[in-house]
Amino acid sequence: MATTLDWYGCATFRLRTGGLTIFLDAYIDRVASAQGPGVRAEDIDVCDWIIVGHSHFDHLYGAERIARNTGARIIGSYETVRVMEATGIPLDQMICVSGGETVELGDGVRVSAFPSQHSCVWSHAQMGQPDEVCIGDLGVTW
Repeated sequence: MATTLDWYGCATFRLRTGGLTIFLDAYIDRVASAQGPGVRAEDIDVCDWIIVGHSHFDHLYGAERIARNTGARIIGSYETVRVMEATGIPLDQMICVSGGETVELGDGVRVSAFPSQHSCVWSHAQMGQPDEVCIGDLGVTW
């Protein structure tokens, strides 16, 4: 089985394997002042799956256009699915994961989700000192 991996910058990759085209994150577009990969999300015309690492804009933005253009299914957290549903992507085109799930993508290709926490831990407060334990102002601990 031939496999290729193309990097679009940031955390976005296109994986081609097992006859499938899979985007790992979807942040392809950039602000006008930043050089991008030379293609925009709406230019993507082949994609079977979009796997979103987390719901920050630099991972998620563009998934709605790729999914709309190609019919690709989106795999992501409940927050990812909520955001994508608000853009008009139907729920039956998405799979929610929170960690522990394995999703069969087809042709012997599968993806396993692992639980994680990733957020803006200083969402309302000043950043602490380097020697200070960081749990953020939301009080989230692991």
